[in-house]
Amino acid sequence: MNKRILSVLSLVAICFITLHSCKKKDNTPTDPTRNYFPIVLGKYVTYNVDSIYYYQNTCSQYEVKSQMKYVITDTFTDRNNFTNQLTYIMDVYRRPYDGGFWTPVRVILVNPTTNSINYTQDNVKYVKLMFPIVQNFSWKGNVNAPVNDSDFAYLKNWNYLYQNVHMSYNTEYLNFDNTVTVMEDNESVNYPAVDSGVAAYRTFAKEVYAYNVGMIYKEWTHWTYLANNKQCVNGYTVVMKAIDHN
Repeated sequence: MNKRILSVLSLVAICFITLHSCKKKDNTPTDPTRNYFPIVLGKYVTYNVDSIYYYQNTCSQYEVKSQMKYVITDTFTDRNNFTNQLTYIMDVYRRPYDGGFWTPVRVILVNPTTNSINYTQDNVKYVKLMFPIVQNFSWKGNVNAPVNDSDFAYLKNWNYLYQNVHMSYNTEYLNFDNTVTVMEDNESVNYPAVDSGVAAYRTFAKEVYAYNVGMIYKEWTHWTYLANNKQCVNGYTVVMKAIDHN
């Protein structure tokens, strides 16, 4: 009888050890650098946004100051997305710089995979981040963009590059101790001094992400100049700086 009891106790001990080992293995921490883009329902970041639009036909520019809020609001499963995995809905709202009611302006779809964050905005797909985040790692972030369309041709062959990993960053409104900069593109011809007889263009794209916050800074510039037309450029510059988050 004692032998039987000992056998049962031994079996229970073996099962406990096995289950405990499996449990420990299943709870292995995921890549901590994924926290540069936390995907949690209700997560938001608010920005002050300064925009300048250049109009070639009228040789004029129009400046807009506004605030935007990015909020993760819902999820759904879409079999047409990057990986057939869960898609997160990020609603974007806008209001005047000096306050007022938030107005919905667009919806961004966020698809996290095992090694990336895929991001669809205005029907253009971007590979925003790759994991793990490592200094000087680069990738083709716009590989899924419709670059054969003339409106998006300037997105072709962008090499995203990680810089300043784990460095602090100040947006002029908030300071963040742990960030990573993504240099997306920096191209120019006949810039900054535009020669009226030579075609010119300027494209600059940069984003900064803070640990446990998400994107805290964004700067996108794209303009072109056609020689022998009018001595004016056509395009835009948008700068977003985080002023609040949860």
